[in-house]
Amino acid sequence: MNQGSDASASPEHQFWSTQPVVKGSEMTTPEGPLENRTVADVRQDPFPIASVLEWWVPDIMGTEDDLTQVYELLRDNYVEDDESMFRFNYSREFLKWALAPPGYIQNWHVGVRRKSDKKLVAFISGIPVDVQVKRASEPRDDETTPVGEVEHRKMCEINFLCIHKMLREKRLAPILIKEVTRRVNVLDMWQAVYTAGIKLPTPFASAQYFHRSLNPEKLVAIRFSRIPAQYEKFQNPMQMMKRTYAVAKSSVKGIRPMEAADVPAVCSMLRATLSRFHVAPVFSEDEVRHWFIPQEGVVYSYVVEDPKTKTVTDFVSFYSLPSTIIGHTRYTDLNAAYSYYYSANTISINALMNEALTFAKEKDFDVFNTLDILDNGKFLSDLKFGPGDGNLHYYFFNW
Repeated sequence: MNQGSDASASPEHQFWSTQPVVKGSEMTTPEGPLENRTVADVRQDPFPIASVLEWWVPDIMGTEDDLTQVYELLRDNYVEDDESMFRFNYSREFLKWALAPPGYIQNWHVGVRRKSDKKLVAFISGIPVDVQVKRASEPRDDETTPVGEVEHRKMCEINFLCIHKMLREKRLAPILIKEVTRRVNVLDMWQAVYTAGIKLPTPFASAQYFHRSLNPEKLVAIRFSRIPAQYEKFQNPMQMMKRTYAVAKSSVKGIRPMEAADVPAVCSMLRATLSRFHVAPVFSEDEVRHWFIPQEGVVYSYVVEDPKTKTVTDFVSFYSLPSTIIGHTRYTDLNAAYSYYYSANTISINALMNEALTFAKEKDFDVFNTLDILDNGKFLSDLKFGPGDGNLHYYFFNW
């Protein structure tokens, strides 16, 4: 599903032109911080906001009402496709998983409420992440990491920027971004990473969505996909689609759900796999425990265990992100699985991802989504993924 279009002429683009982000004409500049500041340079008080509004920090882990406010704002106002047919519907448990990893900072959950009724009308979040960046160009004058070396940076990952639909013209997004930036900076952290479905200045990478049908009849009924022209010649086109998109049965011996005892092995495998890429997260064992121990309705993770040695050799995961189907008379939810992280070592990536499709089908997901990142290009065609019309762009702040 398409999550947006080019925003280069928008007021938001004008805002970004004032921020420490790479501009289009600067794509060949050396890597490193675009500006260097100290905590002493940072504003200590929150940015001013309209007198009828107030800043608010929800306690999503300790207060159910606070979590519900965030959930309802996102449920009713967050990402929709261009045709307003689907809207992301993050569950409460998903939000606790996404917003409260090890070491999370509650003050980075930035809300804006109406003073009159304490209703949440805007939100943005940050979580701390450790990111590896391989130097592909000469460092800036005050940087020391040489070309080709890997640098680990503590960054803030920004997510869930959401403004109530009734306030979209009030220019709250720039204020939220400046305020969460201030809260990160006062803790002496200066870089951030974020994604968007729209084009902003300037992505360091862009990816296309691909979709693998698991429930073709439902996907056609809700207009997520359509019956290809080549199937119309058959007497029963839908039956042919169901045959085409039937998931091959599991063939990998020793695959099972991940357990807590697998954390060290999974952490080691992920670090080795992700070290091959120019930009990637660096997971600690505590983070692996948080992000990948299976939670029904949130994240699903599987390992391959050698039957003889009992050694864990491979790993695959996906997470659940349903969408509300807007205005359909029969269906209310699109149950979508999204490819997460994996490490294929003793079996092919195709075999490993087929196992993920098998498990997703067993869990009654309608579609399995992925992006053409990591090694995903190796399995897209063989496993019958089709290109979507959505893209995801990856950005750094002050790098």
